[in-house]
Amino acid sequence: MEIVGVSTPSTLELIFLMSAFLGTAFFLVLMVLMLLGDIVGGVFDSVLDTDFSMDSDLSFELFSIQGLAAAIMMFGYVGMFTIKATDTEVYAVIAGGLAATISMYGVGLMLKGISDLQVDGTMKYEDAIGQRGEVYSRIKPDETGQVSVAVDGTLRTLKGRSKDKTQLLDSGDFIRVVDVIGSTLIVESLDINEVTEEE
Repeated sequence: MEIVGVSTPSTLELIFLMSAFLGTAFFLVLMVLMLLGDIVGGVFDSVLDTDFSMDSDLSFELFSIQGLAAAIMMFGYVGMFTIKATDTEVYAVIAGGLAATISMYGVGLMLKGISDLQVDGTMKYEDAIGQRGEVYSRIKPDETGQVSVAVDGTLRTLKGRSKDKTQLLDSGDFIRVVDVIGSTLIVESLDINEVTEEE
């Protein structure tokens, strides 16, 4: 029996081969899904009229899975190469383990760089100050909710908190952004007369 040039593979060689093939397939699928994520999200947004987005927690999990897939893939390739070159199983396991660790770290750095670029290029929360919008998800007294505000020509749903900490703002109430703390917009309510006058 011969598998990709390896006749009668040992148990360790089978582990390396399976790691290489399965890791490569899984890594490629994850990369394609990551690249298509924005397209799929846009289709869901337009067809189903929903807000389909990947939050930071889910992104972090996917990045971890991609790093793990890369580690398994490199463990298989480097381990198989080393065992064929040296015919020593201990060296193969050590080399495969080092390659797995380095590749996981490298993928983590790469994806962190991509994430930083996306964050830098999206928006500055300070640009929302002075903008009008409406409450998307109720803002209870001294708690946060969500508001819909146009920032840089794009309608965004962001965390919002009332300037008056005792005030309840219901969904659909008109608001104006007066300040920003971190990624939370500080808003005040607008009555219908102010909205009509400004229009």
